[in-house]
Amino acid sequence: MTVSQLNDLLDRYVALWNEPDAAVRRDAVAQLWVPDGIHFTQTRKFRGTDALHARITEAHEQFVAGTGLRFRSGENLVTHHDVATFSWEISPAAGGNVQAVGSDFVLLDRSGRIFIDYQFNEPPAPVADLDAFARRYLALAHEPDAELRRKAVAELYTPDARLVDDSAEHLGRAAVHDSITTTGRTLAANGLTRRLTGHASAHHNAIRFTWDLAPTAGGPPVASGLELLLQDTTAQIRGAYRFTT
Repeated sequence: MTVSQLNDLLDRYVALWNEPDAAVRRDAVAQLWVPDGIHFTQTRKFRGTDALHARITEAHEQFVAGTGLRFRSGENLVTHHDVATFSWEISPAAGGNVQAVGSDFVLLDRSGRIFIDYQFNEPPAPVADLDAFARRYLALAHEPDAELRRKAVAELYTPDARLVDDSAEHLGRAAVHDSITTTGRTLAANGLTRRLTGHASAHHNAIRFTWDLAPTAGGPPVASGLELLLQDTTAQIRGAYRFTT
């Protein structure tokens, strides 16, 4: 998809939650999602056009209809390959304080329609185990021992894992290991370290967290990013999606 098409998708996605006409809402759902598309919230799962329409109708009635509130785009779409992330907020249509903030990660099919949508509330609540996992994940690129690094990749990732960053797609444990090794060498050569910022959050099979890239010797960050990790039923990573922001 082109940048213009992706921005159009984001505009239509946000407008859908404000749409007062049920028939128009249903049609918009059918255009945005594949027929058996999935939408995950922190505690619930909705699959298929009927369930998605009911979910969005419920949110519209709770947050928009008769309240004077509107969903608005955070206007910070980041995308590559077949995945995109963006934030949104709920605020008064006439202007005023923001009432709620969230973010979504959407996986797209070849036609540009959503087949999985993970929605996260902001800001994430602190969970020590999740933060520890995120730090372990980020520290792996800085592991100098190749054998320990390879062992950790085997423990963290499924054999057919997919790691997707801005520049490339890495398929299988060997390719994931090579990518992590290359990243580590680049960071070391430039005296940089990736660090967890804020707190990790998770629901269903997804873990999400943000990080920054800062001089190892100290100093302000030079870049930032975020990760979405999708786990299988054994809690190994089967999909890792990295965004530089």
